[in-house]
Amino acid sequence: MEHERVILGKIDNLNMKIYLIGVGGVGGFYGGLLAESGADVTLVSRGESFVAIRKSGLVLNCSDGERRVFPVKVIEHVSEIIDPDLIILAVKSYNLEEVSRGLERVINDDTIVITIQNGLENDMVVSRHIHCQVLPGLVLVAASKTAPNKVNQRGSQRKLVFGARSGEITTKMREVESVLKSAGIDAHVSESITQELWKKFLFVLSFASATVVQMGPIGEALNNPQSLKVYKDVLRETITVGKGEGIEFEPDIFDVTLKGALDFDPLTKSSLLVDIQNHRQTEVEALHGVLVRLAERYNLPVPVTYSIYKRILKLRG
Repeated sequence: MEHERVILGKIDNLNMKIYLIGVGGVGGFYGGLLAESGADVTLVSRGESFVAIRKSGLVLNCSDGERRVFPVKVIEHVSEIIDPDLIILAVKSYNLEEVSRGLERVINDDTIVITIQNGLENDMVVSRHIHCQVLPGLVLVAASKTAPNKVNQRGSQRKLVFGARSGEITTKMREVESVLKSAGIDAHVSESITQELWKKFLFVLSFASATVVQMGPIGEALNNPQSLKVYKDVLRETITVGKGEGIEFEPDIFDVTLKGALDFDPLTKSSLLVDIQNHRQTEVEALHGVLVRLAERYNLPVPVTYSIYKRILKLRG
């Protein structure tokens, strides 16, 4: 049954011009919530998605029912962005270089850019090309694109965490947080974003590894002794490398991360596995590749992660 739209608090700062680049599962879901809330948001999408969104808006199949969001502002090219206050980059990590070069010509000194890709270094990639403030971020949401303008959400998580690596929190960051919260997004500005990125990295890397070994959703992977062992081994290796980077994890980080996977919707596949099964480019370099390179820096063995890294490269052809 279609639920009526519920606005979770009207946005106060309607003058904040937001652009969200990349209308896949996560980008489409968060972009739809922002558009529904009344935020001044414009999506940047190409091809069939651009045409479908411009014609029919977005359809969000959420855990609390179906939402139809129309109209939705959408443009096809980064070069069409004008005077952005906030840009949310929801493209895959392997597209960041190309998108960043395009942003160089449309941002201003006051623009804030938030990266929400999987991985640890995405903001650093973007900062090589543009001069405004680039904030690393992360999301915890199970959302997948099922048609050019349709997104399915599994579970109830809608988290988006962002912050400056320096730990500074500015008034404008709080304004961004408020706009996101008003759209029903569980947004939070963090004073320790590097720590948050590593905690998400632990979750994603072990989750992705287990589902790739299983070639199935996380529920199947954690119920299979072989892929469960892979999950645990990759998680231990990642914690070890994180400590080598100077990250101070909570003593129970292993158990907490594993419990998070066990509590996740069992039918969820990692985005890495979805890309493999659809013969698309993957984010393996931003995930397994990063850990392998950091492990080499600190001369730490990560045999299980390395073996999965090589397996994914072969699957990718």
